[in-house]
Amino acid sequence: MIKVLIADDQAMVRQGFGALLAAQPDLLVVGDAADGAQAVAAARRLDPDVVLMDVRMPVMDGLEATRKLLGDRAAQRPRVLILTTFDLDDYVYEALRAGASGFLLKDAPAADLVQAVRVVAEQTVKTHVGRILAKLGLRDRAQAVVLAYETGLVAAGE
Repeated sequence: MIKVLIADDQAMVRQGFGALLAAQPDLLVVGDAADGAQAVAAARRLDPDVVLMDVRMPVMDGLEATRKLLGDRAAQRPRVLILTTFDLDDYVYEALRAGASGFLLKDAPAADLVQAVRVVAEQTVKTHVGRILAKLGLRDRAQAVVLAYETGLVAAGE
């Protein structure tokens, strides 16, 4: 399951995105936030895999919230997917510079949002697998299977 947190200052947007994502068998909406400060606090408390972050919100905007969330070295860092109604290059640049993994306009088709959440969370898994393989000195997943058999972690027929 991919755990998702939705941060947007408009309740209807949060509820609509939440219903769309919750209807997917592999996605779980773990919470929502109405501003950037709430998003940072909720992400630290709920440990989502992906945070959907609106750019323009009160108290703290989505770009600053992304910087705070991803700049915290002590915390598990979720992937951030920036959402906005504004198609401005400055937002794209700033969002990516802040550490966001993706950027999507709110008027994109619903299927694009669902796919974007999955892709952003697939990158996380791929990164973790790559790091594990590197630490074990293995070239690929096939070598990991061989190592599991050789060390007795897995026995034939299991």
